[in-house]
Amino acid sequence: METRKVQRTGKSTFVVSLPKSWATKNSVSSGSMLFISQNQNGDLMLTTDRSEMNLKTEINIGDKVGEPLFRDIIGCYLAGYRTIEVTSPQFSPVQKSDLHKIVTKLIGPEILEETINKVVIQDFLSSEELQFDQALKRMMNLVKAMVYDSISSLQGNNKELALDVMQRDNDVDRLNFLIARQFAELLRSGSMKKEIFDSITAFSYMQAASYLERIADHASKISEISGKHHCELPPEAIEELSHLRSAIVNLIEGSLLVLLHYDSDNANKLIDSTMETRKLAQILADSSRAKDKDEMLVRLVVARSVERMLDYIINIGEQAINLCNAKY
Repeated sequence: METRKVQRTGKSTFVVSLPKSWATKNSVSSGSMLFISQNQNGDLMLTTDRSEMNLKTEINIGDKVGEPLFRDIIGCYLAGYRTIEVTSPQFSPVQKSDLHKIVTKLIGPEILEETINKVVIQDFLSSEELQFDQALKRMMNLVKAMVYDSISSLQGNNKELALDVMQRDNDVDRLNFLIARQFAELLRSGSMKKEIFDSITAFSYMQAASYLERIADHASKISEISGKHHCELPPEAIEELSHLRSAIVNLIEGSLLVLLHYDSDNANKLIDSTMETRKLAQILADSSRAKDKDEMLVRLVVARSVERMLDYIINIGEQAINLCNAKY
């Protein structure tokens, strides 16, 4: 590490010299334009280029279709590539269809060019257009609505609502992919506004996004049971589900608020409060009044999914505490 002594010129300007080796390596000379940004810790970042990296990659998919193809394209997207050139000796109709489906699962990329042996996927979303906190808040609102509606579909035996919830899971996945991609960009290129988010905060937000995505998966699982089984729940079960629904939705919102506001004290309170909701889930599962086989299945699936949701909510709360300690 090199040190520099701050000097003063005039009445209000402070000056510090640049290391000659750094200036030479980055072609900095008299008159060069440099860009300075500040992160939340007060550290300054100096760079010679303010533009985002226009990273490009090429991938030959051969005869891959389905999940293997999906994983390859998602991997390139998460790595931060702005242009993905997909090639094959000759695309099959299934491959073309799969590529279009993959693009619809992502935020930003569009198919720019398409021939018999090449498809160019271009990302048109600037990483500054949707920041971590905005994406997380959007995820939270989606997940809250999914949990609420998944339980409501059980209470009213509403199969259309159940199907709608399962379809919304794709929207949560898209935001989760975007946040993971932004984190990779932050680490690799420094192209995002580091004066807004440092790497520790970005990592915590990425982890929280993955927990929200798993909560959404369980909401989708509840909706799947609702869609497959015709079950008229008794009034007491409907009331139990109403209590669970309200508790989980409030806890999801609370967990994200303590993370975004660096609130360690309330994070601990939130974690402790999950015990009451866990008891409600256990009551739902252990009810001896449920005689119908379908009703018992519904009770068990909901109770187990709620318990897993609570685990993820606790993880977000713990992430908030860890972030608080790391920053202060």
